[in-house]
Amino acid sequence: MPTVKHSLAIIFVNLTLSTTARAITVDELAAQFEAYKQQQAGELNKIRQENAELKAENQQLKQQFQHTQQQVENNTVAVDTVSESYETGQQKSGWWERTSVGGYGELHYNNRQINGGDDKQEIDFHRFVLYFGHEFTEQLRFYSELELEHAFSGDGHDGEVELEQAFIEYDYADWGAAKAGLFLIPVGILNETHEPTTFYGVERNEVEKRILPTTWREAGLLSNFHFENGISADLGITSGLKLDNNFSIRDGRGGVSKQQASDPAIIGRLKYTGLPGLELASTLIYQADLAQSDASVMVGSGTLYEAHAIYSHAFGPGTFTGKALYSRWDINGLNNSKAANQYGWYVEPSYRFPTVIGDIGLYGRFQSLEYFSKSAKKSNIWEAGANWWPHENVVLKGNYIYTDRQDGSPSESGFDLGIGYQF
Repeated sequence: MPTVKHSLAIIFVNLTLSTTARAITVDELAAQFEAYKQQQAGELNKIRQENAELKAENQQLKQQFQHTQQQVENNTVAVDTVSESYETGQQKSGWWERTSVGGYGELHYNNRQINGGDDKQEIDFHRFVLYFGHEFTEQLRFYSELELEHAFSGDGHDGEVELEQAFIEYDYADWGAAKAGLFLIPVGILNETHEPTTFYGVERNEVEKRILPTTWREAGLLSNFHFENGISADLGITSGLKLDNNFSIRDGRGGVSKQQASDPAIIGRLKYTGLPGLELASTLIYQADLAQSDASVMVGSGTLYEAHAIYSHAFGPGTFTGKALYSRWDINGLNNSKAANQYGWYVEPSYRFPTVIGDIGLYGRFQSLEYFSKSAKKSNIWEAGANWWPHENVVLKGNYIYTDRQDGSPSESGFDLGIGYQF
């Protein structure tokens, strides 16, 4: 754009050139100068207008930037709010997703002939059990079982309502967990796993019922250690048995109902499951005083030894399974030597195979045991039967059983029928 000096120079040149042609008047010179002045003013106005437009655009862009920045901040707050609301909602609404309910039950019919005594024909809804569990975190959980036995509880009835388990379990490492509360003792085959769909025979076997005795639970603290090579171990301290002068191991269970706890039991178990289909386990339990410091009961310390083996192998269309268990109590300080050693063992081969109506299993079992309950008991028991699983969690059972009592008591024979379920 020409400057004022530049314009004056042009006027001067024009005047100089004009003198060669003709003389220019003062009016003409003033008119030309006024024209250049107006032209210059127009250029300046144009510059001012462009500058104002640029300022307006700059202000608009600044406002848009501030608006965008505010939107970003608002969106960030909104995302944080939604995230917090989601987490809060998960905490408030997700508890039922970490709570589990289950249970099992079994109905029995017994038809037994007793030599020299009254026959037994009886039907009984033996057990109705509900599970309740809750997972607080991936490492911390609660588990419980509530049981009604023999369908009806109260004065004059055989039934009982019992708290079978209620404990907290914590995984403190990949290889270790601990539980505290009321729990099943880690011993034998049936004591921890006794749902009706998991074993043969309508009734639980006599060895694990009288010697161990299933279902045996105590209150205390138990730690489990498990390793990738298939070896696991349990070590714990719990409330113990309290024997009276009948010296019955089964009757010594207190059920943790205002149970005397002067002398605890020490428990240790070692288990191996490193080969497919094989389980080997042994449990040792020691209690310094089986009378719980009751001076009226002549009994001292007691030690339980238990060992068992389970082996399953695919054979033909199904699976063959063999089980064997031995258990023994050594009791000191007794005034009755016949109760000092109580033991039992059994072997059980079985074969389970699939059919179009569900799995069918056939089994046989031989048991031999000596125990004490008011007097010495000694029996050999032969048993055979079948299980039918129309569903993996439903079973119908039937078996024949013969009990040869070698202690002078009447022998017994007959059959049992049962139905069981779990969920």
